[in-house]
Amino acid sequence: MALDKKHKGFRFPKAMPIDANNVIFEQAFARLLVLVRTKGLPITTTTKATLHPEDLVEIIIQDKEHFQGIKDDAQRKRLLEHWLTNDFTTCVREGRGGHSGEARIASMKPIHMSTIKLLDPRIRSQDRDVSLFLYNIFRDSGLLDTESLLPFLTLGTTDFGEYDLKINEAEAKNLDIEALFLLRLLEHFKVDMADRKKKVASHDFLCLAQKQLIINDTARLLVYKDSIPRRELIQYLMMLLSFHTALYCIKTFSLVNGIVETKKFRCSRCKSIKADSLNELSTCEHHPDIFADLTNGQNETCDEQAKANVARHYATMYRYFRSHYKLAKLDEFARTFPGYTGTLDELVKFMGHKDVDAFFRLKLSDVTRLEVGEEQDPEIQAIVDLNLPPFDAYVDILTQKTFKTRMRNHKSLMSSLCGLNRDDGFLHGGRGQKRKYVLGNQLLELLVQLAVVDARTRHGQVEFYTKPIAITDFVKWMHNRYGILIDATISPNDSPDVNRALEANYAALKDRLRQLGFFTDLSDASISQVIRPRFPINSEELKGI
Repeated sequence: MALDKKHKGFRFPKAMPIDANNVIFEQAFARLLVLVRTKGLPITTTTKATLHPEDLVEIIIQDKEHFQGIKDDAQRKRLLEHWLTNDFTTCVREGRGGHSGEARIASMKPIHMSTIKLLDPRIRSQDRDVSLFLYNIFRDSGLLDTESLLPFLTLGTTDFGEYDLKINEAEAKNLDIEALFLLRLLEHFKVDMADRKKKVASHDFLCLAQKQLIINDTARLLVYKDSIPRRELIQYLMMLLSFHTALYCIKTFSLVNGIVETKKFRCSRCKSIKADSLNELSTCEHHPDIFADLTNGQNETCDEQAKANVARHYATMYRYFRSHYKLAKLDEFARTFPGYTGTLDELVKFMGHKDVDAFFRLKLSDVTRLEVGEEQDPEIQAIVDLNLPPFDAYVDILTQKTFKTRMRNHKSLMSSLCGLNRDDGFLHGGRGQKRKYVLGNQLLELLVQLAVVDARTRHGQVEFYTKPIAITDFVKWMHNRYGILIDATISPNDSPDVNRALEANYAALKDRLRQLGFFTDLSDASISQVIRPRFPINSEELKGI
């Protein structure tokens, strides 16, 4: 009997909340804004007609109170339509292939909370549940209160009805021209009704320390909300969340393998790490050590180390397929028992249950049974001949027969989250080249902006401020928090060639920082090699986050 869809079912959100496939992160962030505004309720239907960029041009022409100068000038109309299409909207082409038609608005660029008014739920999204994952990160974090993230996202507007927003005329004069244009345009639309039947379920994170790290970095980034233009800061925020989602996936691959191998839920180290001790993440056995080649492939040893690092992580990911299947199928067994709540902590206890083999012996017979005249699949027969316990044999068959699909989908997931060959990412390769870890200039710039932010507690409030830091401290900071290695290897190595390569990689980092304008090399002494904040901020200027 061939494996059917139910046998092959891989999704198990309790272990991995993100659906493995290509992610368009801008779409995920747009849907995150919906969940933030509706407190976890998605928008699944709309009463709006299909919109095209030219429809927005007509609205602007007719709104003579707030927009002037277009009239019937065809050239200006065309320029305005192109501006809206490229800078404010995300469009898809109607139809398929070579028969695709005109551009249709799928959503607005998510640069303000009001953009959720034009999110079209009828257009299929490549969100892959990333928005649900991120909402569960922030829902109880305190960042969605009246002091930080929410005011930034809703700047210049006031609540109107249950989920709608309207422009606050008293604050309009303080808005930049781009935000004011956007809000005036969106005044002509309303937010669609949220679906109360599909409220986002809470998620029990495998690594609570990693969740704390995402919250802490987001709070650090929001320090710049009055210093960096809105659109650039939103780009920073999406880059940061994509980076952290990739790190969470890399760590989850290792954690799930560990759960199956040790039959213990969560590692003991990360449970004790709090927001004020995030540098201790480097002591976790599942910390994702990432050696990044900053020499642009000019140093052969650095290039090889970075490629070997990706290969090691991919090998862990391939083992994860089997571990994930084991947990997902064990969950099917556990659900036959009354009182099972579905938590991973409880699920792990079923691994040694006396009835596991009996349950999966039936499952195994389903996938090995032959019809009259049918020959057994050689791959399945090879696994059967190993005489493994029924549960292990069943899981091995599923893993083997779906491996190519799992590999393709997970590589697509990691390519999109890691920003393959992008300046805001940390993965390079493809098209016949082995993949390796790097640091794009935009991502490096973001990490520097976060590293120069420090915090202190005053009168019970956490206050953030920026300060210069030594490059050596920046290198340690990147490893402690994210596992990024610049001047060290994953395992100790006394080779002179490797040591010279690490020195070259460190020198390349200094060159990159100099080019980005963060560092001026006044002396060879490491104490004088300091990264200075681009936007000096004193804690007295902030109300606290």
